[in-house]
Amino acid sequence: MEIPKTEGIKYAGSKLKMLPNIFGMVNELKGVKTVLDGFSGSTRVSQAFAQLGYSTSSNDIAVWSEVFATCYLIADKSNSYYQQLIDHLNNLQGAEGWYTENYGGMPTEIKKPFQVKNTMKLDAIRNEIDLLNLDWKDKCVMLTSLIYALDKVDSTLGHYAAYLSDWSPRSFNDLILKLPLRFTLEGENNVSRDNIFNIV
Repeated sequence: MEIPKTEGIKYAGSKLKMLPNIFGMVNELKGVKTVLDGFSGSTRVSQAFAQLGYSTSSNDIAVWSEVFATCYLIADKSNSYYQQLIDHLNNLQGAEGWYTENYGGMPTEIKKPFQVKNTMKLDAIRNEIDLLNLDWKDKCVMLTSLIYALDKVDSTLGHYAAYLSDWSPRSFNDLILKLPLRFTLEGENNVSRDNIFNIV
């Protein structure tokens, strides 16, 4: 079975390399149509199963995981609708705010997870996403796009508790949102953010 293409961020717990093994075991089972991804993390497993038409339940206690899962498994508007929103957000001028104050650093000064030019864009975009008053599922598509954009301009190893002593080459790039790699929804999917024992 060919494994569908999935998206994710730099994440120590990613199951990307395990997908062939997971699908190899599932292929040995007969009549399986429903899947629970109980610790979904970056949702690569959920994305793959949903693309293949399984009714997929994605669960994790992390808010960002819920956002990713909602983007891929629940959001159902057209790509053109989301692309218009992304184009609008990309055209915003940067503005200083909480992210810049706490996570932005100048290229010639103190190192932080992101350069100031990108945290200013982040501050403007994050504020605008709230002002747009989007439905939760549509907001999740924008937030997923923003998280991916940040992952491409960070100066960390993928866990934001620490950052590199020298600026990474990618941190000099400009923060640009792109449409997540969405797919046609076929199964009956759902997303939860709860303790796995409650879900089971």
